[in-house]
Amino acid sequence: MERLLFVDDDADLLDMNKIYFEKIGYLVDIALGAEEALLLLSEYQFKCIVLDIRMDDVNGLDLCRLIRQKYRAPIIFLTSLTEEEIMIEGFECGGDDYLLKPYRMKELEMRVRARIRNNSPLSQTQSLFGGLQLNSEEKQAYIGGKSLNLTVNEYEILQFLAQHKGTPYRQEAIYQALWGEDYYNTHSIQILVMRIRRKIQALSPDKEYIKTQWGKGYIYTE
Repeated sequence: MERLLFVDDDADLLDMNKIYFEKIGYLVDIALGAEEALLLLSEYQFKCIVLDIRMDDVNGLDLCRLIRQKYRAPIIFLTSLTEEEIMIEGFECGGDDYLLKPYRMKELEMRVRARIRNNSPLSQTQSLFGGLQLNSEEKQAYIGGKSLNLTVNEYEILQFLAQHKGTPYRQEAIYQALWGEDYYNTHSIQILVMRIRRKIQALSPDKEYIKTQWGKGYIYTE
């Protein structure tokens, strides 16, 4: 049975999430702050972590950074904050998804299922796309033997575009293809592609790999 961790300073919300996800077959642990969360992480292996950003003791972004020092479980942020800078920081500190409060429980369930599915180990494969090497077991990309240090979501987007080389994809089509959900936030795909490009440029300043075709979407080119 898959185990989930919910972290929030709202005890009522934690109880609501726990009841819902236990009814659909998950083991659920809850934590009212960073100290409880880190203790649980040291004792159990979690398939997904659902984390509030605005908490009293340690905010969710800082807690995410602490978690990423040791653990690779996907992290979904729950928050009422809508500023783009917060979203960018959430991805940069190691988050995998972002859901605004108030939210529907079914939508959170679908996001949890999608993150667990995308984080499941695959048999190791090495794929070459021009000078770019993709490793599906590590969910990592390399240029000249050097890692791009991608997050899981960044890897999924890069792999999808590389496997469909020469075909442009709009943001909503990328989201639907990868996670099987209706597209919900323009900025999330934009931010992730921006980060992928920045990491590629650091290792390959003369080669873009991902370009934008105006009016059509993102396209992978060798």
